Amino acid sequence: MTIYQFDDVGVLFGPVVLRGVPGMGSYLPSNVVRFETALPAPEPDHVWVLVDGEAHQVEDHRGPVYRTDTGEAEHHSDLGPLPDGYTATPKPSPTHHWQDGGWTKDQRSVHATKVIEINNACMVAITGGFWSSSLGKPHQYSSELDDQLNLTGVILAGLDSPYACRDEQGVKEFKPHTFTQLRRVGDDFTLFKLQLLQRANALKQQLDQGLAANDVDALEAIRWESLT
Repeated sequence: MTIYQFDDVGVLFGPVVLRGVPGMGSYLPSNVVRFETALPAPEPDHVWVLVDGEAHQVEDHRGPVYRTDTGEAEHHSDLGPLPDGYTATPKPSPTHHWQDGGWTKDQRSVHATKVIEINNACMVAITGGFWSSSLGKPHQYSSELDDQLNLTGVILAGLDSPYACRDEQGVKEFKPHTFTQLRRVGDDFTLFKLQLLQRANALKQQLDQGLAANDVDALEAIRWESLT
């Protein structure tokens, strides 16, 4: 005989060995059952459950489960198959959606995510500073949005003016600039920005082509690369 314990919903645990109770000899608690032979290991995501005195395998998805419409996690506490609209498999990424009984990548979501990534990377590059040789040697100029407005204002003033820049050693200083030199700095920034915008546009065109071809791998392979 093989002895198993069972909990309040009938799930079997064991085999177990019961110790005799002094003065009572062999004693079987109310939450144990005996079988002629040991039960085999249950199938994946199943447990043995005592039903009308007999052991049956039942699906067991207790614990975290996931909504197939949103991917949000919920706690499931019942034995048996999961109800419609739930899965035991977590949503791999925000770009996945539920289709034909499994998570699959949604081309439109991947496309939209990649467009945002490229736009953000382009903006970071534009506002990350640029180089100009307006003073005869390369100097780096800041290009945050406020810096762009300041440069435009100085150029529109049409006057010679000190303007902040860094030399190749990274030392920042307000260096004298003639109007012509300031205009050259502005032209260099315009070209710098245009190159970045063109690069972003080319990548987004590749994304459109990948979406039209329903090629998720091609979409995911497209990444921003800084101009050198």
